[in-house]
Amino acid sequence: MGNERTDLLAKEASNRDLIDVQFTYSKVQIRNINNKKLTENWQCRWMQSKNRKFTRLICPEINMTRLSADFYCNQIITGHGIFGAFQNRMFGKDCKCQCEDEMKLLTMS
Repeated sequence: MGNERTDLLAKEASNRDLIDVQFTYSKVQIRNINNKKLTENWQCRWMQSKNRKFTRLICPEINMTRLSADFYCNQIITGHGIFGAFQNRMFGKDCKCQCEDEMKLLTMS
């Protein structure tokens, strides 16, 4: 009896023009869709930004699988670090190199 009912429903479904059954996405599929949307939005913001022009020349596309370099290399590439010009621009610190003072001390002794 169950097989006959199944066969009848299958025949009816195959004769229809539209499918009336919808399946939902799995959690993994939803996560992947959302990750793709986030990455696309991030890339769009990265390309439209008026800042970071030099960094964008080095890294034109965002890439979640290739996070390269290290802390110090990133400071050099972006210009954000313990550099006199950056410290002066961001924090108003004196941008004179400390090496000059140390060299004076060494030459005095």
